[in-house]
Parts: sequence; structure tokens; C-alpha cells
Amino acid sequence: MGFMGSIFKALGFEGEQKVKIKKNKQPKATFKLKDGKVDRVEQIDGIPVYYPETLEQVRDFIDFVKKRKAIIISVESCEKEIEKRILDYLRGFVFGANAKFIVLNEDKLYLILPEGMEVEE
Repeated sequence: MGFMGSIFKALGFEGEQKVKIKKNKQPKATFKLKDGKVDRVEQIDGIPVYYPETLEQVRDFIDFVKKRKAIIISVESCEKEIEKRILDYLRGFVFGANAKFIVLNEDKLYLILPEGMEVEE
């Protein structure tokens, strides 16, 4: 942040927030499912990962984006029809909220960034 940036910040104008994602890094935390067979990532570079199985769960996760927090949604454990509905809902929300929808991994992992946030590579 240069001289002008500090002046704008002092006047109350905040710059765009940046989310840093490093592609070659291992996940920071994992947890086991109830059956103990599968490990799931809890966070990737500090951004929470959610595994919705119903459309109602996605609606709850969207509240985090409304509070200006980035989230990652994984649809790997969803049935095909529910996965399609979840993705349609997410795309509609992203369009309406002027957020960003970024595909991270083979159409199963999605990053949703609130308005004003950017990915720094």
C-alpha cells in the first residue's frame, strides 16, 4: 500500500481484499467422517471447505458469503441430480450477489468469493 493507499484508508475507503491460494500446497487440516473410512479436508489455505448433501445445507453455507467470507463447496459426495441443483443454486446466488464462482478441481470443488475479493496466484 503506497502513500495514496494509506490516505484512502484513513478516509475510510478500503481497497479490494485478496485471498491467497497456493495450488501446490497440502491441506492444513482434515477430519474423519462418522464411518471413519474417508478423510475430508476441513480447510484449504484458511478457506473452509463444505460438503453439502442437500440444497438446504447450501443455503446455510451461503450466509458465510453474505458476511464477506470466502468458502469452498465440494459436491463429491452428492447424487447427480442434487449436485446439479446445488450448482444451479450457487450460480444463481453468485450472479445475484455479484460474487465470483471459480472451478478448482474437475467440476467437483468450487471457490465462491464475495464481491471485492480476488484470487492471488
